Amino acid sequence: MPAHLTFALAAFFAAVQFYTSLAALSPTPPVGYVFLNRAGAAVLVAILILAALVALVELVRWHVVVPQDSRTILIAWVGTALVASLFGFDPRSGLEVVALMCVAAIFHVALVSFCREAPVARPLLTAYLGSAIFVSIAGLGMLAAHRPAALYALNHGRAASFFVTANQFATYLLLVVFTAVGVGLVARDRILRGIAWAAAGSAALALLATLSRSGWIGAAAGAIFLLMVLRQRRAALLAAAALVTAAILFAAIPVARHDPADTFNRVASLGAGARAALLFPLTGVGPMAYWRVYPSIRPPGGAEPGSFGALHPHDVYLSLAGETGLLGLVALALGWVTFARALARSTRRPGADPRLAFAICAGLVATLFQGIFDTVGIVQMTFVWIPYTALALAASDAGGLPEPS
Repeated sequence: MPAHLTFALAAFFAAVQFYTSLAALSPTPPVGYVFLNRAGAAVLVAILILAALVALVELVRWHVVVPQDSRTILIAWVGTALVASLFGFDPRSGLEVVALMCVAAIFHVALVSFCREAPVARPLLTAYLGSAIFVSIAGLGMLAAHRPAALYALNHGRAASFFVTANQFATYLLLVVFTAVGVGLVARDRILRGIAWAAAGSAALALLATLSRSGWIGAAAGAIFLLMVLRQRRAALLAAAALVTAAILFAAIPVARHDPADTFNRVASLGAGARAALLFPLTGVGPMAYWRVYPSIRPPGGAEPGSFGALHPHDVYLSLAGETGLLGLVALALGWVTFARALARSTRRPGADPRLAFAICAGLVATLFQGIFDTVGIVQMTFVWIPYTALALAASDAGGLPEPS
């Protein structure tokens, strides 16, 4: 396999993790501390596009046929966003999102198609886990130094690293922790195994420092899932009991370093999201258009228009319902059911090692639970679900990944 393809896939997967910096290019009002300015965000987009173009050239060169399962997932998710954009309130911004979804889809197809070729997985995972160690340690260091001061203040003294909010950092860390655990379990190479466990440990510490209630609940849910599929049922039951206890405590006791008003604003935000979904039931208001209609549907006590709380409903499912309507929810279900069936078939094959694929799925489960309390639907679909479903399918199809050295 050409070295430039391996480099492109590794560069894409490492770079796409920092999608929150694309807020500098967003049409929404500027909210929060963003590390990249418009020029820096444009460079990040250029990296993603160039990497995808390299992958596309190789897909055409090798006459690759898109796997049926990937085809169903991508058509459902990208097609829905396209229809919602065309009928939405901001077609231009929606189509820009669809273009980025197509870029992510090229990566998805390329990784699934070339995952059996050496070397592909090892460089990709090394770059990803190596950068995760740096990002996690940097987040802890920035928290200890209270720098940047604006980021520290806006997040009420919670670790956010190179992300806009602590909850966004937690989403990243959930995926890192579980993916790193999976690599640590299957890697035969001692160096890669060491990098994986270092990434898992540093990311877990950083996750604690985010003080993200939704992130912690997601982590517990992901751990329960992973223990169940690995047939560690007794440990899974203990984890489930811990999750229920933690949920009760979080509901009853305010957590330090959280904005007290946020508890009440979130309820109003959920109401606004539900109203958007009810007013535009079929195709929603369109990707990236929620903030435009929010002033007209703002409930009593809701966040001020233009503030962070007015950008999305703070629930990934209400967010999708509001932006893409019933069509988006059907596509959401179709994509995940297709993904689950494909994974089940692959992991049942004789000789397959499903541990890495299951661990990646645990990370996705964790973010889906976290999404009940936070995250933006179409953004998650573009920059998280499409790339990580590819990684999980590649791991299951290639018998476990990564290749032995």
